[in-house]
Amino acid sequence: MTKIRRRRKWNFLAIVSVVLAALLLIVGISSLDVDQVPGRDSLRLSSASRALNTSLDRLPRDGWSSQRGESLSGSEIQADLDSLNDAKYHVKLGVYSNSTYDLDLSVPSFSSSGYVWLRWEQPLQDYLEANDNSLEEHILLLNALLSDAEPVLHPVQDKPATLSDGTYYQLYTYVGRFFIDQASFRSFPFLTIGLPIAIEADDVEGGLGYSSLRFEPDIRNSGMGLYAGTGIIGWLNRGWSIAEYRHNYATNFGLGGLDRDYSLIVYDITFGTSAWSAFWRLMLPLLVVMVMVLLVFKIRPDEQDARAGIPVTVLLTLVFLQQVYRGELPDLPFLTFLDQVYVIAYVITLFAFVLLVWIGRRYADMESMPLGESRDTLSRRLETLDEVWPLMMVLFCSIAVFTAWYLIPSGT
Repeated sequence: MTKIRRRRKWNFLAIVSVVLAALLLIVGISSLDVDQVPGRDSLRLSSASRALNTSLDRLPRDGWSSQRGESLSGSEIQADLDSLNDAKYHVKLGVYSNSTYDLDLSVPSFSSSGYVWLRWEQPLQDYLEANDNSLEEHILLLNALLSDAEPVLHPVQDKPATLSDGTYYQLYTYVGRFFIDQASFRSFPFLTIGLPIAIEADDVEGGLGYSSLRFEPDIRNSGMGLYAGTGIIGWLNRGWSIAEYRHNYATNFGLGGLDRDYSLIVYDITFGTSAWSAFWRLMLPLLVVMVMVLLVFKIRPDEQDARAGIPVTVLLTLVFLQQVYRGELPDLPFLTFLDQVYVIAYVITLFAFVLLVWIGRRYADMESMPLGESRDTLSRRLETLDEVWPLMMVLFCSIAVFTAWYLIPSGT
């Protein structure tokens, strides 16, 4: 009896030590963790015509939207419409992507090539001629990345063509690598990602700011070509969108006055992973490994070495599987859905190992106990625990995984 009391005392002290160490760890990590400082620039969806949602049937299910920034509301809509009508210069802008390829989630970025065309009226042409420059000198591919060559717009004609209605027209080709700003990494491996090309007026002197120059998307003629929707193997195309935004820079570039606003066009092709493919490739191996933990209590109690060895093997397998899929992703400041599932798997595996050690000690105690009611009672409790554990694990995992998915912010 004295030996049992001493063991309980040390077990209690061990539990208190573990809880205290966990609390200290949480406090230490919290003190070292840093908060992300948000950027001061902002995007607002303008009141101009747009094609944003090309897969309306899928939006209610996953909440994904190609929209960036916030929408105008209330009186802001009418004010923006008035600004659009009063703008001195209007440019009709269309984008047609021929191909998208070389998707790299670790940056994240992608490569693309295609066409951009612009149509503008005489007042803007007079402005360009007065300043002795061309329109492409005032056009910026905002999310272009430096690679072998900086992406730029290359005019197909030597000079703009004059159309029958008196407007000017110029066709450009582009090829380059572009940064991806929007992806549902929190839902990984059920991932949706937008591949944007952002085109903005480049004029820090302010003559072509948002109140003066407005881009209007050419919805009817924009789109994607044969290899734009199928160029990324393993991904499913969800359509394209194009819209104008008001880009507010939190600076006046040192020229005085208010912060500068510019008209910005975002052309976007959306891709998503196949849910079934993601499940078979990443979720099924994890499910099989966790079934091994579930069945470990079905091994005969007298084979304690085999029972205790399975959670250790499972733990090493979990670490390996997680490292494999994490290599596909950038370093994220949050846990993805699959990360949270693995955290649940780690907790279950650790708890199973601790429980197996505890049960093993109880069976060792039972062997030294004399035959009688106390031994029979302990034997029945251990057998009941062996039966109840798989059901409790399945219930806990189901609730935890559902909660992790439910708490993912909509559209992220």
